[in-house]
Amino acid sequence: MSMQELEITIDNEGRVLVHVSGVKGEECLALTKNLENAVGDVQERSFSSDYYEKPVEVSHYQRTGLR
Repeated sequence: MSMQELEITIDNEGRVLVHVSGVKGEECLALTKNLENAVGDVQERSFSSDYYEKPVEVSHYQRTGLR
């Protein structure tokens, strides 16, 4: 599993910019929801190519029997 990272920048005019990395699909929206609610209305949103990829889901762990 890759590391999920939020980079938050506040510019000179008080705008909050958030860059999400290490996340595939719509999970990035869930990660930023509370932050967006705290700072106000979203004025602009753009998505990286990771947003359009489907997250890899691991349903269970298979034991190999190696010791």
